[in-house]
Amino acid sequence: MSSSRARKFCLLASASLFGGSLACDVDVYLGRPDPGPLATDAGAPGTLGAGGQADTPEAQAGASGVAPACLLRASGPVVATRDGQVISGLSIVAKGEPAIRVAGFSKVRIENVRIDHEGAAGILFTDAPDLKIDGVSVEHSGAPVSGQNPSSTLNNIEGHDSPRASISNVYLTGGSAGIYLVQSPDSLISNAVGKNMRGPAPRGQFVQLNGSNGVSIQDFYVENDASSWPSAGVDVYNSHDAHIARGLIDGNNDPSGVGVVFNGGSSSGVVDDVDAVHMGNGCFSALRAAPTAQVVFRRTRCRDNICKDQGRGVPLSGGIMWTGSPDGTAPRLEQSSYFDACGPLTWPTDGFMPSELTEEDFTVRQPVSVRFCWE
Repeated sequence: MSSSRARKFCLLASASLFGGSLACDVDVYLGRPDPGPLATDAGAPGTLGAGGQADTPEAQAGASGVAPACLLRASGPVVATRDGQVISGLSIVAKGEPAIRVAGFSKVRIENVRIDHEGAAGILFTDAPDLKIDGVSVEHSGAPVSGQNPSSTLNNIEGHDSPRASISNVYLTGGSAGIYLVQSPDSLISNAVGKNMRGPAPRGQFVQLNGSNGVSIQDFYVENDASSWPSAGVDVYNSHDAHIARGLIDGNNDPSGVGVVFNGGSSSGVVDDVDAVHMGNGCFSALRAAPTAQVVFRRTRCRDNICKDQGRGVPLSGGIMWTGSPDGTAPRLEQSSYFDACGPLTWPTDGFMPSELTEEDFTVRQPVSVRFCWE
């Protein structure tokens, strides 16, 4: 393999969060005549598509004429085959099966990958502790132009029984849910962007936790326009000790939807520094949290909610911004603010303890952005 023009697979992270630095760990050589196998174990089943050719820097330069920091190699679906495997530098198209499947292997890394999936999940992992996803774009291309997906199983990323998963620097669009984690405690989701989740119920979330305790979700941006079919931005279902921080959730047309909701048996956690705008039903809710669970909404902000029909029916709550629990321990509402409310601010009126809520014409936080090495 030629060693000329050595480069690295890199994620060019958001300058606002990481100072525009390059986070690199896998060497890739762009010399000719043959770039050789990448760090993806070329012998793994389905690793490379027909021809297995990487795009040239010139082909990926785009309108700017500037060559990207990395190349992607065309590929079909990939199946992990061993612990510690690195799946990197691929542009995967998958129909009817997951683009990447990891089952029964630990410490697998998926990085600098672009996925176009249809008819199945984008990334599906099961019994895969310490899995790491970094610098990955996942698009469900099978989504209709507008409205809900044909199935609730078409998630961009789905994980089961996989503690300590790390998912960072990802862009997710068109999935039934963006990220669905089941029984995957102590996981981390960071620097993540989701656009136009498509459901249908019971999916529709940017992130849904199901029986996954101690998960942290931080530095995220969710945008749902009129074509989407979301339910909640973040849904903490039957999961305790969640930490949700530094996020912006913009748009929800579900009559029963909400920005962040604590839902089900043992759900509890803290929400810090999250803004929710243009919500069709509510911004923050602990309505279905456990009677003994503690939920804290701290420095949460809600504005410009929508109390009219957006095409799926009128909001069932009448546009309540913060919803507490009438049956259990009162959630804490701390240092929070609202503006341009079209419905009630809180319910029950005495359902939060304390209830620190002020009117303020605030500017929403800057959306998180993700840029990839192939762009």
